[in-house]
Amino acid sequence: MKSPNQPSRRFRGDVFLVVAFATVAALILGGMLWAKNNATEIKKWRGGNAWYLTYEAASVRSEAQAATVSYQYNPDSFKPDYKNERLARTKLPWSTKVVVNTGKEARVAVTPTGDGLASCRILLDGVRVVASAKSPGPGKPAVCNVVTSSTPESWPR
Repeated sequence: MKSPNQPSRRFRGDVFLVVAFATVAALILGGMLWAKNNATEIKKWRGGNAWYLTYEAASVRSEAQAATVSYQYNPDSFKPDYKNERLARTKLPWSTKVVVNTGKEARVAVTPTGDGLASCRILLDGVRVVASAKSPGPGKPAVCNVVTSSTPESWPR
């Protein structure tokens, strides 16, 4: 016969399940809070922190052609190497999508033909203009440059 002071097996099982559930929930919540607070570090550990930018060039005055268009980008977001491209005689308007690592310079320069004027823009994710410029004078290059945010998840306003 069972003593009235001994807890039943069912009661002990229920207590075990409640404690186990609370422990698992606390571990999941703690892991989520840790990941949220360390997201930047996690991205740095995995490498590949880069911004997706669009370079654009256009003619402001004269023929729709540039004598040269030069720009820089990272061919591999997991490596710090920069690549400089230089295009001769380019039809305007012109654009290309590039990757530039965090904390690095994004740059595009457009030299108009003859005594023309040109403009350039750098767009973040193809939408937000983060740099723009126009030729300072006839035949002079329009140069857009910006240092990308070093924080992978937010670009300053």
